[in-house]
Amino acid sequence: MNILITGASSGLGQAAAEHMASAGHTVFALDIKPCEPKNGIIPYKADITDIDSLTAVLNSLRSENITLDAIINVAGIFHMDNLLEISEERLLKMIDVNLLGAIRVNKVFFPILNKDGKIIITSSEVAPLDPLPFNSIYSITKTALDCYSQALRQEAGLLGHKVITIRPGAFATPLEKGSIPSMKEMAERSALFGGQSERFAQIMAAFTGKPADPKRFARLVDKILCKKHPKAVYQIHTNLGLKLLSVLPKKAQVWVVGILVGKNSYQ
Repeated sequence: MNILITGASSGLGQAAAEHMASAGHTVFALDIKPCEPKNGIIPYKADITDIDSLTAVLNSLRSENITLDAIINVAGIFHMDNLLEISEERLLKMIDVNLLGAIRVNKVFFPILNKDGKIIITSSEVAPLDPLPFNSIYSITKTALDCYSQALRQEAGLLGHKVITIRPGAFATPLEKGSIPSMKEMAERSALFGGQSERFAQIMAAFTGKPADPKRFARLVDKILCKKHPKAVYQIHTNLGLKLLSVLPKKAQVWVVGILVGKNSYQ
């Protein structure tokens, strides 16, 4: 198979690229900082926030008469922040990468996707759940991405293509490792939630548990690509505690979070 993967230089994208290449497939690995060429992995420098960058890759593939059997959207960014103080630049960047980036990728490369080709979109375990404080912007982008994925499944299905959503929990990736530093950075500059965000970071570190090995995600991608009739949505390494919190009434969720992080001293 010919497989295009975004975010292929690190984390889940890198694990998927290496796994698929080791299985004998050809991987076109897109990333803003491309990886080194390896057996079965052909790197491309591409910015998913820049449609001209993606079009240049498309033209390169077309010049070699390459078509794709799968498009795997993995690229994303993560910042802990709050809705009342987040900078305009960070807000727009997260929306641009986490949501609009996937929309651009699929739109640009769909013309060279083979008949019966698959599109995989990596959402998040938080996408179908109620958002938590300080993780709200990320949740908003992933929930929107999840909605986009279901809508694309309907439209692409009319053309004979399958769109599959993966909702992964915490995995041992640079993205996951950056959550605590990101929260500490917000605590230091926040005029509203300094102490609360620090406590929330400690709670979430204990609450999330041990991050999973990215190879588990890679094996799931392989399984999906080999299935003739994959499910619409796959969840992997999800957190039961997050699910239980999300099923509580809305007011109860606010009360529980308030108990955990303490009252706000801001006046």
